Amino acid sequence: MSKFIRNIAIFYLLSFIVILVLNYFEIINELKFFSIIYAGILSLINVLAAVLLFRYSYKSRHSSFMIFNFGGLGVRVIFLLIAIVLVIKLLNIDKYAFILVFFLFYFISLSLEVVYYLQTTAKK
Repeated sequence: MSKFIRNIAIFYLLSFIVILVLNYFEIINELKFFSIIYAGILSLINVLAAVLLFRYSYKSRHSSFMIFNFGGLGVRVIFLLIAIVLVIKLLNIDKYAFILVFFLFYFISLSLEVVYYLQTTAKK
């Protein structure tokens, strides 16, 4: 397992443990708990898809690399928009907590992705 995947796993594992502890001590209610869990899972799926697409296309030709990464970015954004709308409309969650936590997870994951891309390309 690469160092980046391990760091992502540690980040999300620690985040979910903190969320479980907050729920256990009733600092957050059950509605917010599930909102945060759903947001974390969506963000985790997004970052794993980004890493898989990058790894698949890294040693490919330049055009394939661009198609997989920029095309993958477009597909991931569309998937996230559809998933966010479905989660908000179909599930009984705290919408504001879901959106706030999703964007927190998303931007932290995005910054970790950029660091990963820079480190991987610097090695080449």
